[in-house]
Amino acid sequence: MEIVDAYAHCGLSKYEPIEKVRAAMSAGGVSRAVLVQHLGEFDKSYIDSVVASDPERFAGVLLVDHRTENVAGTLTQSVASGKFQGLRLTAEALLANPVLFSLAGDLGLVIVLYAPQGIGPIQSQLHKELENAPFTRLVITHLGNPSLIGSQLDDAANRALELARFPNAYLQISGMKMFCPYPHEPLYPLIAQAVDAFGANRILWGSNYPVVGTVEDYTADLRLLLDGRLPVPGAGIAKIAGENAKRLWFKRG
Repeated sequence: MEIVDAYAHCGLSKYEPIEKVRAAMSAGGVSRAVLVQHLGEFDKSYIDSVVASDPERFAGVLLVDHRTENVAGTLTQSVASGKFQGLRLTAEALLANPVLFSLAGDLGLVIVLYAPQGIGPIQSQLHKELENAPFTRLVITHLGNPSLIGSQLDDAANRALELARFPNAYLQISGMKMFCPYPHEPLYPLIAQAVDAFGANRILWGSNYPVVGTVEDYTADLRLLLDGRLPVPGAGIAKIAGENAKRLWFKRG
């Protein structure tokens, strides 16, 4: 089984340099990773250099400042290097500058969506964009950022599941520590519903390293999936652990 981490961060001004990411990957038996630009950083040069040095192992996801006047030109120029396969799009950016969604799709980028308040506030906009651009690939990170009340999922947590009707929408199991402590059991009903809605072919696993914590935390979260402790059918584990991410992010190699 090839394991692909579909969501990790690296950097010099924030988080960890790529050497630490490599060490975590090695500890978990992970062969490839998708490196996502962290919030507040629009200098893409570090991830650009990492991907350029090892394109078989790393894919890049850039972040652009949607508030700038020529953001469309910046995105187009950034993609020309061939080092980036995705665009990180926040809910705020989608609402303020929705043209980024269609432009990213036209450029062949995978959209990596971060919706800190959940899918609800942007649900209608997402449906509109996906209907207008049915071939644009969308990854909804962190299970759509569900809300927990105590140990119970909020009713709005299943809003992300409604996006399953769009065949190019994917849901990512990542960032579980942001919502509840290990082993994250309050999220299991949502994960089970997600697998039912999206199917095992459109669910990805991502570590959210180093936000997940230590290398031990990295491997512990991964083992939940690999050891069958998450509500995922056995036949779907290899797909979620790596096959889907490899198909989505590493077609070139």
